[in-house]
Amino acid sequence: MIAKGGRVFIVLSAAGAAASFPFVPAASAALAVLSVLFAIVFRDPRRDIAPGIVAPADGVVRDVDPSSGLVSTYLSLRNVHVTRAPIEGLVERRELRRGGHAPAFSRKTPANEKLEIVLRTAIGRVSVVQMTGAIARRIVPYVQEGQRVLKGDKLGLIRFGSRVDLHLPADRVAILVSKGDRLRAGSSRIAEVRDGGSE
Repeated sequence: MIAKGGRVFIVLSAAGAAASFPFVPAASAALAVLSVLFAIVFRDPRRDIAPGIVAPADGVVRDVDPSSGLVSTYLSLRNVHVTRAPIEGLVERRELRRGGHAPAFSRKTPANEKLEIVLRTAIGRVSVVQMTGAIARRIVPYVQEGQRVLKGDKLGLIRFGSRVDLHLPADRVAILVSKGDRLRAGSSRIAEVRDGGSE
């Protein structure tokens, strides 16, 4: 399945390949390859949802801070770019903050354009911050304020590689992942509730 928000890229490149084939075969071939690459980047595979608090994004853990409840994930071009709810909750706030487009692994990334989704959950407020990068220029949200989401539900799409920061209530959870771990959104368990509260 192709993610909503990414299909237009595949349609346009495939249409361009078909239209240019009789006139410029080389350009047609390049566009055909591009449409295949877009299909890979914007794929949206089915996921079996893991127990506990799950990863909101595919990628590699770039930073973990148990004292603040932070798990930060870097997404490369080869990762799935659909983000998911790490826990069940109500979308309390959805805020887009304009900013730059520094590489997702740089120190300037916090100043990049980002979309923050704050969930009100059984363990407190949980924040999922989707950031753009040097290539990623737009975040496509799938949820609205006031909407209830289940764990593993789709939150949005980051077009091309970037970064997702998850902020959990530090006093309520035990983080189970370390820097360098590879995650799959929805399928990787990244934390558990300390006191047996609802996940």
